[in-house]
Amino acid sequence: MGTGLLFYLYLPSAKTPQQYPMKYRSDIDGLRALAVVPVVLFHAGYSWIPGGFVGVDIFFVISGYLISSIILKELATGTFSFANFYERRVRRIIPALLIVLIATLAAGYFFLLPDEYTSLSQASLAALAFVPNIYFWNTESTYFGLDIATQPLLHTWSLGVEEQFYILFPALLFFLYRKFNHQTMSWILVTLLIFSLSANILLTDLYTKYSFYMLPTRAWELLAGIMLSLGILPTIRSRRIADIIALMGLALIIGTMLMLKEKSVFPGINAVYPVLGAVLIIYSGEQIQTVVTKLLSHKALVFIGLISYSFYLWHWPVTVYTKMAWDSDLSRHFILIFSLVLAVVSYHFIESFYRRPTRRLPRARTYAELGAIGIIIASGAAFIFYSQGLTGRVPDDIMQIAKMSALHQTEHTVQCLNFFEDNKNNGDDKGQLCHLGGKDSTPQFIIWGDSHAKAVSYALHLAALDAGVSGYALTSGGCRPLAGVYRKRNKKCLHFNNAVLAFINNSPSIKHIFLAGYWRIALTGQGYDNSNFLIVDDETLISTPLENRNVFRRGLKRTLDALDGYRVSIAEDIPEIGAQFGKAVANHFIRQAWLGNGMLAWRTFIDDEDSYSQEFSDILSNLPTRWDFIEIKPWLCPDQECPILIGGKLVYSDGDHLSRYGASLLVPAFRQSLVYDALETPAK
Repeated sequence: MGTGLLFYLYLPSAKTPQQYPMKYRSDIDGLRALAVVPVVLFHAGYSWIPGGFVGVDIFFVISGYLISSIILKELATGTFSFANFYERRVRRIIPALLIVLIATLAAGYFFLLPDEYTSLSQASLAALAFVPNIYFWNTESTYFGLDIATQPLLHTWSLGVEEQFYILFPALLFFLYRKFNHQTMSWILVTLLIFSLSANILLTDLYTKYSFYMLPTRAWELLAGIMLSLGILPTIRSRRIADIIALMGLALIIGTMLMLKEKSVFPGINAVYPVLGAVLIIYSGEQIQTVVTKLLSHKALVFIGLISYSFYLWHWPVTVYTKMAWDSDLSRHFILIFSLVLAVVSYHFIESFYRRPTRRLPRARTYAELGAIGIIIASGAAFIFYSQGLTGRVPDDIMQIAKMSALHQTEHTVQCLNFFEDNKNNGDDKGQLCHLGGKDSTPQFIIWGDSHAKAVSYALHLAALDAGVSGYALTSGGCRPLAGVYRKRNKKCLHFNNAVLAFINNSPSIKHIFLAGYWRIALTGQGYDNSNFLIVDDETLISTPLENRNVFRRGLKRTLDALDGYRVSIAEDIPEIGAQFGKAVANHFIRQAWLGNGMLAWRTFIDDEDSYSQEFSDILSNLPTRWDFIEIKPWLCPDQECPILIGGKLVYSDGDHLSRYGASLLVPAFRQSLVYDALETPAK
């Protein structure tokens, strides 16, 4: 509170119209280039810039700064008009967007399967309604997730954030300007920035998708630019100081782009660095031409900055469709060049044409043309949606591949209920449990774990049939078999694991326990969508990804202690494909058969868990309790290369779950252990 009051006292009490920034700054166009080029390079597949995605955050700062500068200047001079403001925004944003939507929908007809084309139609309608960020928040898509490869309009989420800002902010600023003095208005906006930033950091841990996609948790980045236009920072008089500040800003931006990765937690605190970098560059160049200002004012950078909106709009559809049609290292160069060509054409013939009202293109005609095009696009998208993606485009024999492939997670295991969630209201009725192996024998084993355990349970089922034994799969999505451990603010897994232990203790015939799970996510604290996946137990003081290691270690030890006297086997985790494949991974191979382009027929991936594998091995080696280790990778990844398609059959059903066929490859890994159970069942 004291710091806030001190800050409040230093806010300027008034500003004249002449003090609001409005002059053209070529370095800001250069900063736009610094924002858009890394985004395109990152998406195209240039691995040397793994954090290029933060360019979007720089765009938000620039937008906040420029839009607020325009509005404040016009408010101060009495020339502000809501109609004029929104007309400028429509002319700036809508024409190029409409052309990209038309081209993307047209290309989708030739490249996308029916379910993907249906999703594209929905995304197109969301973009027309200025809510693409809300649409993607409500779908299974994540910006770094497993289905980005078939979402040509995923990048429009950032337009949704900006458009919603443009709708709400002018009215807010108009109200604040009329009702309060400059100091109070600045204080209110600073307070909003603090609240938005706090929500962003908090929700990145709890609800990453919301924090990533939604305006309330992104507004602080736009407000950071607004703070600059309000002039709340002291004017820089020294060129040396201005240069130092500008270079610090440039270092923050470049450093973030080079150091962040797809797996980095984002946005959260990691978004602060590029935003602060952009703020420092804009701030340092307001009165003095710094060394960075001169660099960013280079003609080439200014030109790219001028076409940056079209460059951004075109690059992602080009990326998605190019990678579907041309699976080559050279494709990334094509993506970069072709997107740039389309951006130049779009800027000169679309953006510039509609930018300002002219005698040949008056306001009424502009609205009529854009409105008519929008209605045509909406009608076409609605038709695609209601026709379920125009299924007639794909031959019936090709669609049969989908029916024979494991497209859904529910098909990658024995069909059965989740233990505990589906049985807690009905008691532990064995008829409701997931039975593995032959039903004529007394159950002797269980496999305990999460959806990864459920995925490999089919292998255990087949191995049990061969060995003449039986058991149960006790699984619950998201719950590793770590006793006393649960997600922060969610005790479902605590109750699940307690229920499993109670079931084991009440089942005297059970002698052998298989533990399986998505170990990496719990051990490293790195979530499905780059969020923190924090686990806690009763000993946890502060939950962090680093503390996850200790919680994991304690939880596994508790589990093994509770299973003292049983035979315990710990299964290695399933290698993960990664983000280059969609949730319906089979769609890529169906597309290959449909288009005949040979795409992905040979695809393998290198299993790379960074330091996870060694950490997991270290934890296991330090456990005092006896247990067996069941290796998974040798059966899926000979020579460290993991094929996704074997003999025309898919090994995976999504990015980290095995298909039925993939699970069947693991039968030898479990068979020996179960044969031992059949021959020599250890006493409890």
